[in-house]
Amino acid sequence: MKRALVLIAILLAIAVPPRAEDKSPVTRSRCNDLKGNKLWESSTTTVPIAGKPGHFLLTEEGKGNYSGFKGLTSNKSEFEFINDGKRLEPVYLKRRVSSDGGKVIFEETETFDNDKGRVECEVKDLIKNENKKKAFNYKGDIVNQFMMGSYIRRFLQAGEKEKTTYLVNDEPALYRVTLKVVGKEEITVKGKKRDAYKIYIDPQIGLLSPAKALLPKNYNWHSTRPPYEWLMFRGLESSINSPKVEIVSEACE
Repeated sequence: MKRALVLIAILLAIAVPPRAEDKSPVTRSRCNDLKGNKLWESSTTTVPIAGKPGHFLLTEEGKGNYSGFKGLTSNKSEFEFINDGKRLEPVYLKRRVSSDGGKVIFEETETFDNDKGRVECEVKDLIKNENKKKAFNYKGDIVNQFMMGSYIRRFLQAGEKEKTTYLVNDEPALYRVTLKVVGKEEITVKGKKRDAYKIYIDPQIGLLSPAKALLPKNYNWHSTRPPYEWLMFRGLESSINSPKVEIVSEACE
């Protein structure tokens, strides 16, 4: 059982809110604890890359009290991905976390070779002086936290209710997760009522699956109307020891 809880804790850390909104050039989000206190805010810009049809560059900048880091930190990420109507594929990720004084304390990179089905990851914890490098092979779809929004919208547009994919995180590790539409409900976002699909991110861990019932579930909500934009996330912010939070899109109209 102890091993089951450890594995599930890692898996829960990947169930983060979607960010890559290629249909919306600017997306803002805010993370609150369940009492409504602000933890952090972020702004994401997504633009097409000149000379590379179907390629987009997402840039995210955030600041606040992120789980896993002490005190106020800032986060900057660059993520290139392909969304040309036929393919939805990651290309590379560069992420850097800095202390309030501007010192870099964490770095992460992911480089994808979609033709070979291989991703190379490197994570540097500059406080602990730890450097982890891993490479993973995969077949079929793969996403990371920055393209989850586009991936969910894509299967909603296709009329699907369930989809299984690989998901890579900053452990670094690679897992299979199933995205399930578990219902439709009215939610309140920024004081407005919205009809939304409720989507459960279900980690696939084989024989250890019964242990998942012991831990909180993480959900995303997407609009029921095209382009099915992301509205809200509720669940653990990152690891099993992180707080349960609510992250809301500030771009909702």
